[in-house]
Amino acid sequence: MTAITRTARRKKQPAQSGFSMMQLIVTLAVVSVVSGLAVFGIASARQRIRLTNSARMIASWAEKARVDSVRRHPIDDEQMAGIEVLDKTNYRVKMDFDGDGVMEVKDFKLDDGVEFATDPIALVFDWRGRLVDLPDTDIKVSIVIQWGDDEDDQRYIDITRSGDVTIDSDVYLDDVPNVNVNGNLSPVDGGSTTNGNNNPNPTPSPTPSPTASPTASPSPEETASPTPTPSPGADPTPSPGASPTPTATPSGSPSPSPQVSPTPSPTPTPCTIAVTTNPTPFEFSKRGFGSVSFTVVPTGTVEFTEGPNNLEVTRIAGNTFKVTSLNNARGNFTLVFNTPCGTSNVGVTIVN
Repeated sequence: MTAITRTARRKKQPAQSGFSMMQLIVTLAVVSVVSGLAVFGIASARQRIRLTNSARMIASWAEKARVDSVRRHPIDDEQMAGIEVLDKTNYRVKMDFDGDGVMEVKDFKLDDGVEFATDPIALVFDWRGRLVDLPDTDIKVSIVIQWGDDEDDQRYIDITRSGDVTIDSDVYLDDVPNVNVNGNLSPVDGGSTTNGNNNPNPTPSPTPSPTASPTASPSPEETASPTPTPSPGADPTPSPGASPTPTATPSGSPSPSPQVSPTPSPTPTPCTIAVTTNPTPFEFSKRGFGSVSFTVVPTGTVEFTEGPNNLEVTRIAGNTFKVTSLNNARGNFTLVFNTPCGTSNVGVTIVN
């Protein structure tokens, strides 16, 4: 009986072990986290792909419009190709699409979820491939797009005045420092389609030429007095030798008049202006601020006239102004001030 019981115990199948409730909950939690991260990564990747694709499409159409203007060599503004931002999601391209010499206009829409972060603007290229002058055009113009309302996820399509098109670039080969020229001189080039102007304004006064000294009159020639007739005497025969009349003495030579010295024109006092920025160089971060001061000799008042939409300029005191960045736009911009010495341009750089 004891042997049979031992044999039965040996043949009994071992009990099968399963998952506990805690193990199941932990497994489901891990799977949920991994799945959520995967979904988030895929959505973020699609977002970046759509944003980058829209930026490349805009840059591509801008480059095609520039090449079209160079190819057709237009002089009339209406025949120049360009690109225009219409609203938050649409932009327009104007060029000869099919190469038949006729200008055409096509509207394009950004990818879903992508919007323009800049104000509507129209950019036109001339026959040299340059941007036609705009009131707020400095070294470059930036077209900014972003994903929805996310200002931290943006792409910059930068177009320089020379026509270079880049995406998210901070360095340009045609970046040049701003030079404050004398406001009394007319500009070297009044526009991208006009010839140079080298006529000074105003015309300088000519230097007076010295007047030549008057020429002295020649001495008068001697004139002999007439020979007198001898008086008749008692003797009808005239005297043999009447005395001649004495020779006339010539008058002295006239003295020449003195030379007249020309009166020189008075030299005008030059107008000079000194520009001081804080910080120096004039560079600060997005949504930051700085200041610019003007020293005018002789004294005068400086007025701010124009600048880009992303910068606000307010007068602090006298000829000192505060410059504030209003959004996340970055790059090189120009502020124009009117001074007693003429127009003065101040460059400002907005960085990250």
